[in-house]
Amino acid sequence: MKKLYGLLCILIVASMLLAACGGGETSGGDEAPSGEKAKVVIFVGFGTGTDPDQVAAQEALAKKFNDSHTDIEMEFLIVPVEEATERYLAMVAGGNAPQLVGPHGISTIAKFLDQWEDVTPYIEKDGYDLSDFYGPSTTLNKYPDLNAGLPLGLYPSFIFYNKDAFDAAGLPYPTHDYADTSWNIEAMREMAMKMTLDANDLTPNDAGFDPATIKQWGYADTWTDGRGQLTMFGAPAKGRPTSDDYKTAQYNSAEWVFGAEWLHNGIHVDHFIPDAAGQGAIDAASGDPFGGGHVAIWYSHTWYMSEGLNELPFKYDIAPLFYNQNGERISRIHADLFTMPKTAKNKDAAWEVMKWLVAPEQIVDVCKIYGCLPARQSSQEAYLAYMQERFPGLDFDVIFTAIDYLDDPNHESWVPEWGKVNDALNNATSTIYTEADLDIPGLMNTTNEEVQKILDEYWATQ
Repeated sequence: MKKLYGLLCILIVASMLLAACGGGETSGGDEAPSGEKAKVVIFVGFGTGTDPDQVAAQEALAKKFNDSHTDIEMEFLIVPVEEATERYLAMVAGGNAPQLVGPHGISTIAKFLDQWEDVTPYIEKDGYDLSDFYGPSTTLNKYPDLNAGLPLGLYPSFIFYNKDAFDAAGLPYPTHDYADTSWNIEAMREMAMKMTLDANDLTPNDAGFDPATIKQWGYADTWTDGRGQLTMFGAPAKGRPTSDDYKTAQYNSAEWVFGAEWLHNGIHVDHFIPDAAGQGAIDAASGDPFGGGHVAIWYSHTWYMSEGLNELPFKYDIAPLFYNQNGERISRIHADLFTMPKTAKNKDAAWEVMKWLVAPEQIVDVCKIYGCLPARQSSQEAYLAYMQERFPGLDFDVIFTAIDYLDDPNHESWVPEWGKVNDALNNATSTIYTEADLDIPGLMNTTNEEVQKILDEYWATQ
C-alpha cells in the first residue's frame, strides 16, 4: 500500500504464475520430518512492514514465538516493496514458496487470487471461533470459493493535517464532526489553495504566483493507485471500475469523470495538488509528502501513522475525509491478513503460526508494528490505550468512525485480469498527473474501451 502511485510492483508474465499455482493440497502439505522443527517463513513486502523499526519489531516477534514453541520455527523474510512481486513469484516458481505472506490486503490477494490456500477446512477442523472479529474484517478478503486467511487488522482512512500550516494561513482547522456537511470538497479546495506556497510565499490566489517553485502543496492523496484516488467521488460500484457482474467497464462513469477533472484542475490549474514533477521533488527531498512538511492536508490510512508520524517538526491532527460533490462521504479502507500459498510446505505449521499472530494475546502487539486496528473487537480497548500514549492529543473517534464510511465495493477488490485492468487505470492516472493540456472525458472513454477489451477477452475464455 506504500507509494502505490509511483512504485507499482513489476508484474511477471502470467504463464509463470499459472505454472506455479497448481497442485496445492487443501491441508497439511509436505511437513517437516519427525523430530525436526517445521520452518514457517513469512514473506513481508507486499504491504507495510519494511521500515527499519518495523523490521526490528518483527524480529522480536519471531523470537517470542520461537522461544515458546519447540516444534515450529518462525522467520520473517523482509523484501523491499519494489522487489516483492518478482521475488515472491520466483520463490513460488522455484518450488520454495514461503509458508505465509503478509501482512497484505485486498490488492495483492486479488492480483494473485488463484495462489492462496482456502483456510475454511482449517477453520472447520479446529472449530475456530470467528465471532470476536470485527464484521468488515471477515468479509473484505472473502470470496465465493476462497477464505484467504484469518483477519489481522483494518486500516481506515482519514485526513492528516499540518496545524502549523493552518495557523500560518490563518485558517480554522477541519472539523472532526462527521455530521458537519460544511466540510466538503469545495471547502477543502479553498483551504488547500490558501496553504499552497511558492518560493516567495505566494498562493495560487495571488498575482505573481509561480507554480514552478512550489514548496508546500495544500493537498495530496498520492500513496494510492488510480482506483483509490477516484473512489471518493461515488461511482455506482464505488471503488470497482466494472458492473456488478464484472462484464461491463464503468471507468468513464460520470462520477469518475468528475473526479478525474477535479484532480486534473487541482494539479494543473489551481496547483494545490503536486504534479508528477512535484512528486519527484518530494521524493528527492524526503520521500514523505506529509511528514516532510511538503503537504498541508494529506489523505491516507492508519498504516501511515507508524511510518510517517515520527518526531515531526510541526503540530498535526486528524479529521474525517470531506464530503464529495454529491454530498456523500466514501472513506477508503484496507484490511490486512496473512495468507498461505497453495504450494507451500509445512502448511499445518503455517496455520498454527497464522492463528498465533491473530490470537488475543498477540494481535495488539502485531498491530502496533503495522499500524492497523486489531480485527478483534475484544482488543480495541488495549489498542486505543496504546495509540493514546503514542499519539497523545489525537481524536481517535475520527479513526474508528471512518469504518462506517468504508468503500464497498472496495478500491482494491478483485476484477477479472486484475493486474491488466489496474495497469490501464494507472496509466490514465499517470497521464492526469503529467499532462496539463488534456481531454479528460476523452482519456476516460479511451481507457474504458481498453478495460472493456480486457474484460471481453477474459470472459471469452470462461
